[in-house]
Amino acid sequence: MAAMPCFRFNHSDKYLMKQLTFKTNIHSPIGIQAIWDALKEIGVTHFNIDFIDLNHAMKIASEHLISPQHIITVLKQLGYTCEYLNE
Repeated sequence: MAAMPCFRFNHSDKYLMKQLTFKTNIHSPIGIQAIWDALKEIGVTHFNIDFIDLNHAMKIASEHLISPQHIITVLKQLGYTCEYLNE
């Protein structure tokens, strides 16, 4: 099975100041548009998921502070598990 690259969405090319990293159970890009739509609604301007990483690490960025719990709640509503990784 070929390794999958990171999947990235960018809303703008602005400098993004706030970044959070999460461990997820998002294993493939199937359904990624629903994730992007939900994250945009709460102010996320960029995210990527590293499908090669064992933690399926998702990094999100925003121009304002979004609580990790808010991200976890949004992903849980979509049927995913998510754990904040304090870097």
